[in-house]
Amino acid sequence: MDSLRGPSRSNVVRTLREYLEVEWEVRKGNRRSFSKDVMKGSNPKVPQQNNFSDCGVYVLQYVESFFETPILSFELPMNLTDWFPRPKMKTKREEIKNIILNLQEQQNKEKKGQKDSNLTEKYFQERTEQFISN
Repeated sequence: MDSLRGPSRSNVVRTLREYLEVEWEVRKGNRRSFSKDVMKGSNPKVPQQNNFSDCGVYVLQYVESFFETPILSFELPMNLTDWFPRPKMKTKREEIKNIILNLQEQQNKEKKGQKDSNLTEKYFQERTEQFISN
C-alpha cells in the first residue's frame, strides 16, 4: 500500500519474496519458492496523500481501517481508494496527539500514585522503627 504513488514498486515485491524464502528456510529447514506463480504481488489503489510528510499517518490509518473494515476480496486489481473518508486524514494527527497526551496523563497519575504509596509506606516504616526502638 503506497500513499505516495511513485515509480514502480516491483523491487519491493521482489525483496519481500526473497525475504520470505530466506525466512522459510531458516524456520522450516527446507527451501520454498515465493515466485510470481506462487504469490502474486499487487499495488492496490489506496487513498493518496498530497504532501511528503504524512506517510506515517497514512500507514496508521491503513492499519486502523484494516481492522475496522477488513478487506473481504483480494481479487486483483484491488481498488481501495474509498477505504476511508478523505476528511478523516485532516484530523488524524490531532487524534494521535490526543491519544499520546491522554496516555501521558494516565502514566503521570500512576507514577504519582506509586510515589504517594511509597511515601506512605516509608512513613509507616519509620514510625514502626521509632516505636520499636522506644
